[in-house]
Amino acid sequence: MAPEPITERDHEQVRRLHAEGKSRNAIARAIGRSAATVSKIAREEGLAFSGGARVAAATEARRADAAAQREQLADEALDGALGQVARTAGAESARDARDHATAARALTEVHARVAELARHSGTGSKGAAMLDRLADALYGPAGGDAEGE
Repeated sequence: MAPEPITERDHEQVRRLHAEGKSRNAIARAIGRSAATVSKIAREEGLAFSGGARVAAATEARRADAAAQREQLADEALDGALGQVARTAGAESARDARDHATAARALTEVHARVAELARHSGTGSKGAAMLDRLADALYGPAGGDAEGE
């Protein structure tokens, strides 16, 4: 089955939708043609799709959101760890103290891993390394086994 020939109406629709700022794929959906056909018409009409700048801006905004979420997660994990350490001192039993200490260690490891991810992605805060060193001094390196475990 041969593809349907491109009509002047297809050209008009592509020109109009392109002028409205629609993407190639959005135009293809709107006129019921393939993206390749829309690209061919656009090329014949001398039109270009410059969504690259829009996409780059959206991608950068998403990266910034993810970085902010990582920073918030790291902060919350560290706050939780500090809270667990405080509860350890006031625990009613050795078991409760151990459970609080275990929770503090787990939260410290979450903080360290998220901070490490942020450093690798270039979005870590300057204080993260200092906090990681403090956590390592208090609880040992993240992922490491404490003696007797």
